[in-house]
Amino acid sequence: MPRQFKVTVNGREYEVSVLELTVGQAAQAPAPNAASVAATVAGTVASTTAAPVTSAPPPAAAGAGDELAGMGGVVVEVDVTVGQTVAAGDRLLVLEAMKMKTPVTASRAGQVTRVLVKPGDAVEGGQPLVTIS
Repeated sequence: MPRQFKVTVNGREYEVSVLELTVGQAAQAPAPNAASVAATVAGTVASTTAAPVTSAPPPAAAGAGDELAGMGGVVVEVDVTVGQTVAAGDRLLVLEAMKMKTPVTASRAGQVTRVLVKPGDAVEGGQPLVTIS
C-alpha cells in the first residue's frame, strides 16, 4: 500500500506517493535507473524555480596575468577598475556561493588591464576574472 507524503521543493509543496517494497518484492520490481531518477528530480526542481537566472558569459581562456575564480559562484562586488594599480593581496572582487561571500585578492602587484566580470555574473571555478599586468 503506497504511503502519502508532502514534499516542499523551492517553497512549492508536492504530494507524492511512495510504495515501500519488501525484500522479495524488490527482486521482482525493476530498479529505476539512477540517471533517469536524477534527471526527473532535476527537471522537477528546475521547472519549479521562479527566480530569473543571470546567464554567465562563456569562460574565456586564461592568459598571463589573469586572476582566476577559485570556485564557482556569483560576483557580488567588483572593487577595481581598468587602469587601477593594485598590490599583491589587494581585494579585487567578492564572489558568493551558498550564501558565503569570498574575497578574490591579487596574487601579484601591477595595473589592472581588464575586468572581465560585473556584479550579478555567474562564474565557474578557474574562469578568468581580472587581468593584471
